Amino acid sequence: MRNSISEIYIKFKDWASNYLFQRIFVVINKTYKDIYSLKKLLIALAILLTVPVIFILLPTSVDFGLISPYHAASINAIALIFPFFFWTIGIAFTITLGSSGAPLIAEELKSGTMLILISRPISRVKIFLGKYIALFLFGILISLVSIFTIGWISVLIKSGNIDHFISLIPFLAAMFLYSLFLVFLFTSITLAFSSLVKKSRSATMIVVAVVIFTFVGFLVIRMMVGDFYVTFQLYHFDLGYHLGNVFVFFIESLNAVPPSVSWQLFFGMLTGVYSTQSAIDPDQGLNLGGLETTNYYLPVFSFLIWMIIAVLLLIFGALKLKKRDITL
Repeated sequence: MRNSISEIYIKFKDWASNYLFQRIFVVINKTYKDIYSLKKLLIALAILLTVPVIFILLPTSVDFGLISPYHAASINAIALIFPFFFWTIGIAFTITLGSSGAPLIAEELKSGTMLILISRPISRVKIFLGKYIALFLFGILISLVSIFTIGWISVLIKSGNIDHFISLIPFLAAMFLYSLFLVFLFTSITLAFSSLVKKSRSATMIVVAVVIFTFVGFLVIRMMVGDFYVTFQLYHFDLGYHLGNVFVFFIESLNAVPPSVSWQLFFGMLTGVYSTQSAIDPDQGLNLGGLETTNYYLPVFSFLIWMIIAVLLLIFGALKLKKRDITL
């Protein structure tokens, strides 16, 4: 019995290696070569690093030679929260991902090169998955390099102390974990629309519109409607709030940044995650450390809901390509 199970496992492994993964790997390899180049990577990094470097260069009265590594890491992390969330793994990152992924299906459908792919012994679903994985890997690469490069630049400019960089790693790790969530979500959004529309430009514009509405549109809505935001429960549809909630979830999970009104107040105003009133001990009148969260959603629920949405978009994109009429 054990030998028969082993034989079945070996046969399945050989089949998967020779037919399933090998064919998908061909698509992954080709797609990755299409979207990756050293020049493109360097341009993306230059864009993603611009805003954080400006924040890093802002003058500070802190003497980093006199403080502990933990204190130095906290100061560096607080200085980088906003450029990371809104730019490096926010607007700039998601637009870069979207503009790189939008042509992967739409352009091949328009130019007719998709016919060459589907004429080979590989299903459309596998073609979609191969392109998805390639874009996902590209997103991981630029997020990993940009996040840790910014961390190193911050420490190098302010102190040059390797212990300060080591103490900053939990924060950088939290940023990278959040970026993985963002890559998964926006890769699904990008390729779903790339499978749906006829032109890559249209797919790119849709993704850019989603990004701008996420980080800017709902910010304006929150400021304009005031209390009606809660009354009409607009937070259900506010992707900016949910992303902020997930962002804070990773920060708190790794204890990456100390709770402090100095960053939570502005972050709460821009995302709706924190209440604008600090927690005060009513008996002693002491600040209890940081702001209370609004708790429209528990952070883990925001994470799970948008992970499910990302999976559904992935499935939708694959099925749309599978059923689409492909002609010259």
